[in-house]
Amino acid sequence: MKHVRVPKAFHELFGLRIPLLELVLILLFCAGMSAVLLGWTYPEWRVLAGWKIVLLVALTIDITGGVIANFACSTNDYYRSRARTRLLFIAVHIQPILLALLFGEGYWASILVWGYTGGAALLVNALFGFPSQRMIAAILAISGIVLLLFSAGHIPSVLLALWSLFMFKVIFSFAVDHDAARSH
Repeated sequence: MKHVRVPKAFHELFGLRIPLLELVLILLFCAGMSAVLLGWTYPEWRVLAGWKIVLLVALTIDITGGVIANFACSTNDYYRSRARTRLLFIAVHIQPILLALLFGEGYWASILVWGYTGGAALLVNALFGFPSQRMIAAILAISGIVLLLFSAGHIPSVLLALWSLFMFKVIFSFAVDHDAARSH
């Protein structure tokens, strides 16, 4: 399979060298899921100021792209060899809070999503090399998403979808070493 050398500015997204097919799949998923999500929820965000719409689109692309890019072997390898960068990545992901600020609602929910996600991701990250890391991450990610959906109340669908993808992205897609050897 043909590999593509990734420019330095995109190492955090795709690693150093990525199979061309994986790069294409990531970009297609990112564009398609972003379009579907934003198209489906257009009535919820159409009244936002222009700069807020631009930021919403950027955050949507970041979340939908990252949820899949983190499964790429090249991205996984990149962060496997950079433990400090992995921790920094977990710490700087404040998208739920930014999204709540854009919409002017859901502040407490966004803080809970961010806190739960960060805590769960740090726990999963601490289980590096543990055979059940992936299973524990799946339980934490799915539990967080279900709790979010059950407690959502009046929160707009676009926020629920993006927060759910965010939790899955950071807890399961990113914090897990997907290529670790597992003993049975």
